[in-house]
Order: sequence, then structure tokens, then C-alpha cells
Amino acid sequence: MREIVEGLGYECVGIVLVTEERAVFLRVFIDSVGGIQVRDCEIVSKAVSAFLDEHEEYIPGKFFLEVSSPGIERPLFSPEDYMRFIGKKARIRVRIPVHGRKSLSGRILRADEHSIDLEIDADVPEESAPVRIPFDIITKGNLAFEEKKDKRRNS
Repeated sequence: MREIVEGLGYECVGIVLVTEERAVFLRVFIDSVGGIQVRDCEIVSKAVSAFLDEHEEYIPGKFFLEVSSPGIERPLFSPEDYMRFIGKKARIRVRIPVHGRKSLSGRILRADEHSIDLEIDADVPEESAPVRIPFDIITKGNLAFEEKKDKRRNS
């Protein structure tokens, strides 16, 4: 399906198949330089739907197809995603606790094909230390929204 999305001129951010409350959802996240409009989602949805109608073996049974922009809290799927967003704040879920936690947030300091270094957010700056997290224990990752600070002072 990635080839279909990219063949239409969009970036295929990621594809996930999830079950929520007994319903199956195929979620396709797309992006482009100018951003994503509703029409872009319709174009990709029609193409992916036509492909899946011809290849029912890929997803047997009933499912819902959702095509959308990755949004401001963009999901991170691959090592390349983490490399692309070095310096940005992210939220990470892991299946094995890191520093006693399965949910971490902080700034991505480094990333390669095996792991990321995350500067964990802490209430006390002295407790904010980088930790290495191997990709094979990450279950979910996404960018975290950061409000831009207004540099102007109220005088």
C-alpha cells in the first residue's frame, strides 16, 4: 500500500491495523510538502480501497479505512522518523520499563537504526538525563506538541 500512496505523490508516514472495541481499522497516515487537505485523503482512500477490493487476502473480513494527515503529534514508526525529528519532543511507550517507566517523554537527542537517545522530561532539571532506548522495545512513539514561547516581553 505504501507504493500506492507514494505513487500518488504523497509521503506515506505509516500504516497501522488496529482493533478497537471489536472493530478493525486500517489507518493510513499521509503527508506532503504543502500539507494535507480533505481532497488528498479522498484521493488516497479511493486508490487504497480499490486495491484492497482486488486483494481481499490482505485484510480478510470487515474493516474501516481511515486516511488522514499525521497531525501535529505525528506518529513515529521507523528509525528514519526518529532521525528526522532529532531535537523535537516526543512521547514514547515501551514494553519493558526504562527507568521504572513504560511511558516516557522528552527530547530526541540522537537516533540510529538500533536505538534513540531521549532526554527525559523531569520535574527537577538535575534529574533530566539522556537514556538510550532500543527500537525493539518501543511499542508506540509520537511527536509531542510544544507551544512556541512568545519572545516578546510585556512592557
